[in-house]
Amino acid sequence: MTSTPTTTKLGPDQARLKDLMRSLAEATSTEAPILSIYIDTRPEAHGERPGERQALTVLRARLNAIGDDLDEHTPAGESFAADRKRIEDFIGGADLNETDGIAIFACDRIGLWEAIGSHVEFDTQVSSGPTSDLFQLARMLDESVSAVVAVVDTNTCRLFVTRRGGLEERTGPDESPDEHRRHDVGGWSQARYQRHIDMQDKRFAGEAALAIARLVQRERAQHVLLAGDERITPILEGELSEPVKALVEHVARIEMRSGADEVREELAPILAAIEEAEGRDVADRAIAGSRAGDLGVTGIDATMTALEAGQVDELVIDETADIDDDLRAELIRQASLTDARVEVVRDHEGLRRHEGVGATLRFRL
Repeated sequence: MTSTPTTTKLGPDQARLKDLMRSLAEATSTEAPILSIYIDTRPEAHGERPGERQALTVLRARLNAIGDDLDEHTPAGESFAADRKRIEDFIGGADLNETDGIAIFACDRIGLWEAIGSHVEFDTQVSSGPTSDLFQLARMLDESVSAVVAVVDTNTCRLFVTRRGGLEERTGPDESPDEHRRHDVGGWSQARYQRHIDMQDKRFAGEAALAIARLVQRERAQHVLLAGDERITPILEGELSEPVKALVEHVARIEMRSGADEVREELAPILAAIEEAEGRDVADRAIAGSRAGDLGVTGIDATMTALEAGQVDELVIDETADIDDDLRAELIRQASLTDARVEVVRDHEGLRRHEGVGATLRFRL
């Protein structure tokens, strides 16, 4: 596996999500609650009776509890009633089989409504307060590795881009296999025929390399996952530009006729490993910077101070650490307000010794 340069440059889909997070972080409401809702919509997450979706039962129960604490004749009660109706109408009309998770942020009083579908599952959660709880949205963004995937043989290049845990296919070069078939023609013509086939392979590899480079540039991809047969892979690599080569990571061969869902399943553990490695790298750099008195801090207080000063480049949180939910949400909100990247890790021993929180810094005060 090729090591890739450290970068915080986001792909277009990630950039839109980050912009949305900043907008949500800026929204505050003192007169009525902001509802932050995450729903696990996967049928397999709901046991033997997936059609009932237990998460929706949890949603209704939690909304009931929030409503019971509000006077329906107050601005807070009226706002909540409007939000609840809109949420129920939305959930009732949504095709839940198209997503693994849905996030909703609502407050009628301030005109807030955002609904986001994801192919990364959420933990079902319903909360209310003066600000949005963005932790799971940040985790989704963190897990959405920006990658271009190329499944290539001698005459076909299927291209995919990652989208919030899913894959979307893009048009790639495709031509008849006739010019690429190898045959034993015998005699003096064999060498000339072989050269012709090799030239056709190289020409097509050049077209595929150009298509990959264009998509990488358009998507601002941080990774290129290349799945090709043994015949075409070395030829294709020879045609790739140096910047694209630096992003390439090889994966096991994927059948050319595989459906998008099959490709996604094949790539899921690879993308997860990439994301985990990136998160651990941020945690390691935060700890090293803190120890050196350089561009890093650890611990809740020091990290919050750095966030409020706009110093933080990358906030890293260990989700297995014992951190108060409201405090964690505020750390994420402050990071979103200052365009700091958020990395979520699990069981990072070094970070857990520092309350599970750290950050790399843009500058020292």
